[in-house]
Amino acid sequence: MAEQNTVDDFSLPGLNFFVADDLNAAGSAGGFSLSRDEMTAELENLRRLHDRIEAQRERAAPLWSIVSPGSDPASVRNTNASNTSGTSYGEHLARQSQFVATIIGKIQTALGITQQHDEQAAAEIGNVGGGHF
Repeated sequence: MAEQNTVDDFSLPGLNFFVADDLNAAGSAGGFSLSRDEMTAELENLRRLHDRIEAQRERAAPLWSIVSPGSDPASVRNTNASNTSGTSYGEHLARQSQFVATIIGKIQTALGITQQHDEQAAAEIGNVGGGHF
């Protein structure tokens, strides 16, 4: 069987996270308020969860790529059933991964962490002498 199909878009527009210092924003928009330390700890937990789901997806790949041991109807039918079941499981893991990644992104946004900022900071440090003081 081929690689996994695309999964649903989990934009979660109603889900917001706010650093507890910004209680006015949290109160007016609704969402989750956590202290910076709590949010940072939860972000790390979610990153570990995301890594575990991705590792599970890698280990599960054989479940949707089984090759039939023979060309008789029973072997082909059983192999197709196994691959279909494995594909469903793989798609489920992909949806879990994307859901957790969306929440990670929302928490990073609340904390002011973005990949673009990290890349820009790295470039600026490189321009000023490699970050050495």
